[in-house]
Amino acid sequence: MSDSDRGHPIQAALIVLLLIGGGWYFVRHYEVAGLGDLIIIPKTESDDAAMFASYQDSSLAATTASELISQTRDAPNDASIFNSGVAISPGGLVPGTLGSRPALTNLKIASWALDGFGPTKLSNSLARQNLAKVIRRFDIVALQQIASIERDLIPRLVDAINHGETRYDFVLGEPTGPKDRPEQLAFIFDTSRVRVDRRQTYTVQDPTNRLTYDPLVAWFRAAEPLANLAWTFSLVNVRIDLGNAPSEVALLPEVMRSIREDGRGEDDVVLAGLFQADDSYLVPALGGDSILTAVRGRATDVFGKYQTSNLLLDTRHTTECIGRGGVLDYPRLFDLNQTEAESVSGQLPVYAEFAAMEGI
Repeated sequence: MSDSDRGHPIQAALIVLLLIGGGWYFVRHYEVAGLGDLIIIPKTESDDAAMFASYQDSSLAATTASELISQTRDAPNDASIFNSGVAISPGGLVPGTLGSRPALTNLKIASWALDGFGPTKLSNSLARQNLAKVIRRFDIVALQQIASIERDLIPRLVDAINHGETRYDFVLGEPTGPKDRPEQLAFIFDTSRVRVDRRQTYTVQDPTNRLTYDPLVAWFRAAEPLANLAWTFSLVNVRIDLGNAPSEVALLPEVMRSIREDGRGEDDVVLAGLFQADDSYLVPALGGDSILTAVRGRATDVFGKYQTSNLLLDTRHTTECIGRGGVLDYPRLFDLNQTEAESVSGQLPVYAEFAAMEGI
C-alpha cells in the first residue's frame, strides 16, 4: 500500500473533527432566526451573564444582610430627625448598592384623619383625586374618621387609587364608637411593599368602653427582604375622642402593652392615629424619653394651628425607625387653596420612615 493511500483515514478523521468542532462553535455563538429567510445572529454574552447574575443575586440574599443593614443605617438623612418643615415629600431610595443589587427602600408609614370621609367626599372628583395622590405616596396609611353609613366607601376609594391595577389593598375595621356617630378605621397599603396577615388582624376589645373608638390592629411584614430578615410589626390605628382625650390618652400605654403581649410574640408596636394631643403631652403620658414621635412642634391641620395626629413608638422595643418623617403639606404640594384642601380633609397626613429589615 502506498504512503498516499495510508493518509486517507487520518485526513478523514481530521475532517470529521473539524466539522464537529465547527458545528459546536456555530451553535454556541450564533442562532438562526426567521422561517422564510434564514438570518444568522451572533449571540451576546448577556444570556449567560443574566443567568449567572440571577443565581448570584439569590445566593447573596442571606449572606449580605449585614452589608445591607450598614447601608441603611449609614444613609444620609436629608431631613433632620423628624423634621417638622413644610411640604416634606416622602420619596427616594436608600443610597448605596451591593454590586448590581439595589438597596432596600425604607417603608413609609402614614396616618391621616379624613375629617368625616363619606359619600360626599368620595363623589367629589377633586377630593377623590387628591386623596388618591396622597395615599400613593406611602406604603401604608392608617385612616381615621371614616363614616360607616356606607360600607363600600374604602373599597371604592381603593379602586380610585389603583386606577385599574390591583397594587393597593385595604384592611377595614368594624364600625365603632357611639351609636349616633359611628366610624370605621382602615389601613390602605401597597401590596408590592408590605404583606399583611389577615388572621392576625383584630379590633382591640374594650368591654368597659373606656375608649370611645376601639383601635384596629394589623400585623405587617416588609415585602422586599427575605421573610426571615424582613421587619414585622403591629400597626395600631388609634382614634381618640376629643371630649375624652385626657382619660383616653392615659390608656395608651396599657393598649401598647396589651398588644405586645397578645400572644403573637410581636414586640414592635407602632401607634398611628388621631390622638387629639401634641407631642409635648403624648411623650410623658406614654413613658417619657423612650417614646419617639413622628411630629414634634408642628401643627398637623391645614390651618397651621393644632397638632392632633402622630405616629408613636417605644424605642426600647422598636429600633427600625430611621429618624425621618414629619408632616406632608399636601395643599402646598398640590397648589390647593384652602377651600380645595378642606374638601379633602382639614387634617394633614403625618408619616415616619422605617428600615425594611428587622432589628436595624
